Amino acid sequence: MGCKKPQGSVENIAPETSISVDSIQRSGDLRLNANVHLYWFGSDADGYVDYFKIQVNDDPIGITKSNDSVFTFVIDAGLDSADVLIKVSAVDHQGLEDPTPAQLWVPLKNAAPSCRIDADDIQPDSAKIVLTLRWDADDIDGDETIIEAQVKCNNGTWSSIDLGQGLLSFTLNPNGTSARVYQNGFLVDTALDGALADDQNVIYLRVKDWAGSYSEVDTSSTFYWSSRSTNMLVLNSQPAYIGAQYKEWLDSAGNVYDYVQMDAITGIGIPSYWNPSMRLLFEQYDRVLLFADATQFPNNGGTDYLLNILSPSVQSYVQAGGKVLTSAQITSSMDMGAINDVYPVSGSITAAGQARLTNDSAIVPVDSMSAAPAVSPKNIVLGVTPVNPAADANAYYTAQLTKIAGWTGDNTVGTIRSRNGEVFEVFFSIPLHQFSRSNSLNGGDIIKHILENEF
Repeated sequence: MGCKKPQGSVENIAPETSISVDSIQRSGDLRLNANVHLYWFGSDADGYVDYFKIQVNDDPIGITKSNDSVFTFVIDAGLDSADVLIKVSAVDHQGLEDPTPAQLWVPLKNAAPSCRIDADDIQPDSAKIVLTLRWDADDIDGDETIIEAQVKCNNGTWSSIDLGQGLLSFTLNPNGTSARVYQNGFLVDTALDGALADDQNVIYLRVKDWAGSYSEVDTSSTFYWSSRSTNMLVLNSQPAYIGAQYKEWLDSAGNVYDYVQMDAITGIGIPSYWNPSMRLLFEQYDRVLLFADATQFPNNGGTDYLLNILSPSVQSYVQAGGKVLTSAQITSSMDMGAINDVYPVSGSITAAGQARLTNDSAIVPVDSMSAAPAVSPKNIVLGVTPVNPAADANAYYTAQLTKIAGWTGDNTVGTIRSRNGEVFEVFFSIPLHQFSRSNSLNGGDIIKHILENEF
């Protein structure tokens, strides 16, 4: 016996669905990119539309109550273009779905990726052996579609780099025609060709997506690339006229060296990225001489003392066998946190009052039998700040201090550190250029002694 519908009942009518456009007629370069914004709507003659079902090609991708969505399509690897079928079906309040979904073919074309070298525009116009740049890339089809990044130097060949590491460093090889490539401080290529030593250079960058499309090539600023000429580096962050004093002493002793002058005000000699630039620079030399004062340099959006900034680079350098002589102005207010133990010191001596060196006093070697010279300052030196030797270091020089207004404390102003009987660090907490009397032993004689007898 069959069932009959109750009198007066009405069968539910399925909803209807429409997409805002009937078709998209585009071809060639006019095809859409991977991000497409589509609109749709539904109607129901005997109720209301509760939600919509969305399908891309043969794959249901979900339901939504919204009347629009931005679709990010992925074109299969190796393809330059594709046609994607979108289906939208309305579902009414009783769960009845439109049996004839609205359909739209979307013509897509792969968009080429883009790349940039140092978008913050802090590229240097010169580089002493080491150049460090930051780079990035993106693709409106999705960054995951970028499969390769490449760099080249001048007219050299393209070389692949790691996509996930945005800090790119180059060190000029001794042959002057190629460079080593580092990413985030780690070596990735030993011989990038095309470099021009002691000449103008440009770095080029490009990226490729999985459809085989290359970005437009981006370039660094043109920079002058200085080569290494010897195995000793002199870095002076004090005024240039003080650097000239050190150079005069070194020249008169017959030393050959490469020289870098830094200036916190003009930015001369300051790398765009301290680390790994300075570590990589130090690694090119057997010996490094650092001459610094209490000037603060720009660092990570703020400022800091140069010795603090250079601490990670110095630590890595000496651990790898490098030798460092440091002569710096240490003050009682200086934060020694990053300096301690990296250099052969462990804190400074601070006290009320003041310690001075008069011009009839001297700094003298701790070992009275040593050939190291005692030297006197040209003028009175105010505000001398002695230091404590690090646990694995020894006192090297002491100062004949005049103690003012109750100042008390030790008088060590020079420390020395050895490994397996070989000296690799010497540190002075007072600038040696202040010991420049005429017709007398001077700071240059101390430097000469260290280079010839300690290092």
